[in-house]
Amino acid sequence: MKLMKHLFSSLFVATTMLSSQVFAEEKVAEQAQPQAQVQQQTASQTTQQAVSDKLNINTARASEIQKALIGIGAKKAEAIVQYREKHGNFTMAEQLLEVQGIGKATLEKNRDRIAF
Repeated sequence: MKLMKHLFSSLFVATTMLSSQVFAEEKVAEQAQPQAQVQQQTASQTTQQAVSDKLNINTARASEIQKALIGIGAKKAEAIVQYREKHGNFTMAEQLLEVQGIGKATLEKNRDRIAF
């Protein structure tokens, strides 16, 4: 009888320890999953930010154009908006050369900053 009690006690302790280990492993897995999701979201946001760093020249206000583009002040930014309103949306960067006050050097400085 003593042997049976000892055997059951040992079995109970072993089961408890095993359950604790399984529970701990599940907790670690639960914590790792959100962390992986956060890393994935961060990578996605970085990619979106790289795309959103470009200025959509067809929807931007003059103030946004002035802030986002190099060598473009208030007057040139307003000229871009007026040109767009008169002639329609830009479809390629070279069309900016048709806006008074914008030359090749300004276009080249901003080519990578413009989206359509």
